[in-house]
Amino acid sequence: MKHTPFDFDSLSLLAVGLPESLKSLRYAGRFEEELAEIDRLLADDTHPVYEPILRARLELERILAAGVSYDFSVTWADMMEKFRADYPGFAEKDLFALIDSGHADTLIGPEPLPAGYRFQVDAYDNLTDCCEGYLYELTHPGETYRPTMNALRHEAMAHMKKHGRMAVRFTLTESIAPKEDFVFPGKRFRAWLPFPAVTPEQSGIELLSSNRPVRTDDHPIRTAYAEFDMAPGEKLEIAFRFTNTATYHDLSDEAAREGFPDEVRPYLAEQYPHIRFTPYLTMLAKELTGGITNPLAKARAIYNYVTTHVRYSYMREYRWMDNLPEYPALNGRGDCGVQALLFITICRLAGVPARWQSGNSCRPTGVGSHDWALFYVEPWGWMPCDPSFGGGMLRNGDEEGHAWYFGNLDPYRFVACTEFQKQLSPAKTYFRFDPYDNQSGEAEYEDLRLDPWETVRIKRVEESETVE
Repeated sequence: MKHTPFDFDSLSLLAVGLPESLKSLRYAGRFEEELAEIDRLLADDTHPVYEPILRARLELERILAAGVSYDFSVTWADMMEKFRADYPGFAEKDLFALIDSGHADTLIGPEPLPAGYRFQVDAYDNLTDCCEGYLYELTHPGETYRPTMNALRHEAMAHMKKHGRMAVRFTLTESIAPKEDFVFPGKRFRAWLPFPAVTPEQSGIELLSSNRPVRTDDHPIRTAYAEFDMAPGEKLEIAFRFTNTATYHDLSDEAAREGFPDEVRPYLAEQYPHIRFTPYLTMLAKELTGGITNPLAKARAIYNYVTTHVRYSYMREYRWMDNLPEYPALNGRGDCGVQALLFITICRLAGVPARWQSGNSCRPTGVGSHDWALFYVEPWGWMPCDPSFGGGMLRNGDEEGHAWYFGNLDPYRFVACTEFQKQLSPAKTYFRFDPYDNQSGEAEYEDLRLDPWETVRIKRVEESETVE
């Protein structure tokens, strides 16, 4: 049930299969019936001796089925109405074209197509963002859309090549509060906001202000945590400052060396349910790196595969998915996080230690959730890799930018998470908004679970300046 405390360790059960009746209903998009079937299967008079492992898997599936049913509640007719209102002449073939572009995550329900398509609640905003060029040319006949390249990133590349590094100091504000219908006066409210992690690239970390006393444990998923009794208008709000320094790596296969210290060996292992050495990913790793012994060349071959094979797409929330890295490999599309996980998983299969890093991409005028990866090769040690940004550069015809994001990053980012799939500190009682990291904040009442759509989460860049 929604307000049942959640055992964080049970996430690994997503790797456990489902009874056939539930698989059939899930993949037919019949989520209400799937929920009813879960209740039937868990009833004592149906399977009174179901083993605890399978019962726990079905309880987890109940959370997923209810969430996906809500998240994919926009119909084909709803989407057509939205597009026709803003883009005169928009036809069904255009919506099919946007789906085929790979920029929309859809489900197909039991109705005949196209009515059977179900879109995420934020799919319209995502499609108009990703497919700006297509929509521009649709409404400007005879004109060609000309995207503007990100000059800021190229300025950073030039600066780092010349000076060896570049540092940018950011001041950010964040807040989280329940929406009006979910304000329960007197109930104890618990909130976790992302806070800068202590990493080699981040320094000068300062909590400038907080409207509530907060704790900021040095933790793989670092947060500013507070709890207080809720009242109308109450929220947790903080302001903080940090400096991100990006260091330039001039990489060459000739300089790379095999081997690594024992402390990085854990980053060759599986981590269920997602960093999983499935038969397909195992075969793919052999196909991409077979015959290559140089670790840097292996990692580059994997990066080139991800950036050429996977188109950027907004996706459903990660908590509704049971294998994140296989999704982009099988579908050829995915967002920054699944691209990073695909790179990490194949690197590990190929014997190259790789790990997760995430937080936000910070521009002087805005901030947005973002994930990337680190991989280990001697003599450089841990180096960054951003398949999402690199692939985007490549699709814009920018070979220099594509090469840059293998081994280098820009300094326009805020690192909050240095590991994948770790519990919060202090631990959250109920199912997380994102069980794998924390980029925009988490919240709950001490005796009630909240979902993301029941909260208001705001993050904003207040100041940024280059300091080197």
